[in-house]
Amino acid sequence: MMTERIKCGGLIERTDLCLVEVQGYAWRPGHSCGILSKFADAGIPLAFLNISNDGGKRKIMTFCLARDCAALVPNLLLEVEQEYEPESVHAEHGMAIITLYGPHFYERVALASEVYTCLCEAGIDAQAVGSSVNSISLVIRHGESASTRRALATRFEWPE
Repeated sequence: MMTERIKCGGLIERTDLCLVEVQGYAWRPGHSCGILSKFADAGIPLAFLNISNDGGKRKIMTFCLARDCAALVPNLLLEVEQEYEPESVHAEHGMAIITLYGPHFYERVALASEVYTCLCEAGIDAQAVGSSVNSISLVIRHGESASTRRALATRFEWPE
């Protein structure tokens, strides 16, 4: 028996993105800001951002930007490598972001678990996941957009 689907305010899909990962840079005052400033100074808006720890004292930064800005990425990443000495820097084209949004996501239990269950059952490996009080965003390969929407629709309902 299928349980009732979880109602959401909507689903937004953004395609033709580039995923950038800067892994293993030292936490020092200004390093994260310095990396982000390189993209801001180049006039590149970010569509997704997550900064976390690697389990030690090093940071991992993951972000997405529009593919039409991607021509600037190699030079900016070379600057990041030279100035901040991360363990690795990686850019991958052909990405998409699918975002489920509220209302009242903060008041609901197990939404992230439900999203991940949908992905796992469909065999979809999200490259990054971010959530806030009103949304859950999934960074996936563009080729998995349709299957991700179908997987989410098994458990979530949003207006067309």
